[in-house]
Amino acid sequence: MTYIALTIGPIYKTLSSAKKTRELWGGSYLFSYVMKQIILQFKEREFVVPYIKDENIFKAGNEVGLFHDRFIFESKEGDRETLDEVVDEVLHNLSTDIKINYDFLKNYLQINIVEKELKEGANPILELTPYLDTAELFLTVFQYQDNPLAKVLKGNNSFLSKDAFGEKKSFPSLPLIALHDMLKEKPEIKDLLNYDEEESIYENRDYDFRNYHKYYAIVHADGDSMGKVVESLKSKEDFQGFSKKLFEYCSASHDIIKSYGGETIFAGGDDLLFFAPVVSGEKTIFSLCDEISEDFNKRFEGTDATLSFGISIQYHKFPLYEALEKSRALLFGKAKSGEKNNIAFSVTKHSGQTFGSVIHKGDKELYENFKLFSSNISGGEGIDNFLHSLHHKIESNKVVLAEISNSKEKLQNFFDNYFNKEVHDELYREFFEQLVDFMIEAYKHEDKEKALDVIYSTLRFIKFVQGDKA
Repeated sequence: MTYIALTIGPIYKTLSSAKKTRELWGGSYLFSYVMKQIILQFKEREFVVPYIKDENIFKAGNEVGLFHDRFIFESKEGDRETLDEVVDEVLHNLSTDIKINYDFLKNYLQINIVEKELKEGANPILELTPYLDTAELFLTVFQYQDNPLAKVLKGNNSFLSKDAFGEKKSFPSLPLIALHDMLKEKPEIKDLLNYDEEESIYENRDYDFRNYHKYYAIVHADGDSMGKVVESLKSKEDFQGFSKKLFEYCSASHDIIKSYGGETIFAGGDDLLFFAPVVSGEKTIFSLCDEISEDFNKRFEGTDATLSFGISIQYHKFPLYEALEKSRALLFGKAKSGEKNNIAFSVTKHSGQTFGSVIHKGDKELYENFKLFSSNISGGEGIDNFLHSLHHKIESNKVVLAEISNSKEKLQNFFDNYFNKEVHDELYREFFEQLVDFMIEAYKHEDKEKALDVIYSTLRFIKFVQGDKA
């Protein structure tokens, strides 16, 4: 059996130059759009990846690019030559639609094609992936003083947005994303936002903005141990089932993200990239990631596959390309190292201070307690001072706390002794109960330094969303 595989780039290089949300989304969608147009001409072929039997994937209005940077299909005689012609035609049409020189597009959008005959029963994903990986290593990244594609992406992306949304639509700015929960109650705020002076909304004294309203989350997610899943595939039915699960996961993830108030930049294969508010209603960014993770786990139940996340929470004026890189580094440098199946998060304050940690989702009790404790977002009068005092008390007594960390009674007595005012019992009784449970699990699953890191970072996150001080 002969197969054709294709890869396109440079996606990340294009995204990393974005300064606005619309540029980031437009850059991502452009590559997905090109892949969709090429695949359309071969949709009668048997595709290994992606899953294309659901015709909805080709329709306008999906809002997000569902075609990732590679495809593989069973080829017939003459397909290789036809593919060259199709690619050329797609790029010519695109150059006309977005008014960019064809020669520039052909050089910039680096498309590599591999055709290979494989033995009966061979796994085409395993066999062809190394060739595509090698091709990507030799991508030539051109430096342009005057990049016409960058100019297009800085505009309104009307051509791309019409294909994605079925109409001309502007991708939401960072303040619109960050203020999602507030916009539900005060939709008029949206009318006050000027896209090119978006930060001016926060100077309006008529609205009671919380500290976290000035921050947004950018999240990378990626499947773990997917290689093992691919190795287990033996038949055409297996490959179709695998690709279908990924397609349905991407579609479902976009719906989950949208329901929370986030905006998907990319959803293809096992990869996700999205913006989200830090808090949405009674949920936090961790609640959103957990919901996505649960959907993924159900689809790949019975396999070793899990999902890891890199969450970068940044001030709205922080350079977007740096936030993107930080999220990516959190995913691949921390969340996907060691045991994998992690959430690596980092919060960079307006002051420049940074805190964060790594939560292993495989430690069920620790993870469940983290989800419960980190969702303490109701706040209250004096919460800043209370949490500051609590953090200081844990820091100054960390040796003692480590020694009694296996006793719920002793930990509870410790906090009862130091926080014994009537207001503490009235307002924070449940809070302390959750804190004690969380600390016990943290010390049980981590060494002392890691346990403290997880506890401190979670407390600081709670203070970040509950408090009013930056």
